Amino acid sequence: MKRKIPYVHIDWDKARILFDRPVPLSAPDRKYPSAKQILHVVAAAGAVGALFIFPGAAPALGALVLGKQTFSRWGTRRVIDQLVRQKYLSVKSYKDGKVTVTITKRGMVRALTYSLDTMQIHLSKRWDHKWRVVIFDIPETDKKIRDLFRLRLGQLGMYQLQESVFISPHPCFDEIEFLRELYGVSFSVQYLLVEKLEDDGYLRKRFEID
Repeated sequence: MKRKIPYVHIDWDKARILFDRPVPLSAPDRKYPSAKQILHVVAAAGAVGALFIFPGAAPALGALVLGKQTFSRWGTRRVIDQLVRQKYLSVKSYKDGKVTVTITKRGMVRALTYSLDTMQIHLSKRWDHKWRVVIFDIPETDKKIRDLFRLRLGQLGMYQLQESVFISPHPCFDEIEFLRELYGVSFSVQYLLVEKLEDDGYLRKRFEID
């Protein structure tokens, strides 16, 4: 059986926010980009089916520049060919020498998974003395979604107060909004802004805040 990706609904416009971040860098001596880097760049071009144009004579692809790193033509082509075989990308060459690389829905799911695995809350320099509390009541029928949602909250650095209650001193509404819409649980998750929390000394110590 094929493993089912537990995304109930994917709003690709919201998902694209993840790809607006800088491309993760490789080791300085790496000769070719990683699959994660290429999928990140192509996904940033837009929704499923958007085109990303690589200059260079067809059918070869030109060098790929990722941030401050430049990779060779052969190295770039090698990784893209692999992603095409995996049906994450499709490539089309034109007579004018341009090559378009189109990301598939399967590729967007893979790129999204890569980005979700590294998504983090932006840490505030100064605490505003307010707690961000996320509570949810996702039914047992959606246990896999519930477990994955809980996993993502922990990954973001939120502290688990109870089984379905997480807390953080750092603003994280955008991340929570994205996750609950992504997993189709908008009506089962609430984001609370709390100004006073009883006996929060251990939490202040946990998050290293005043």
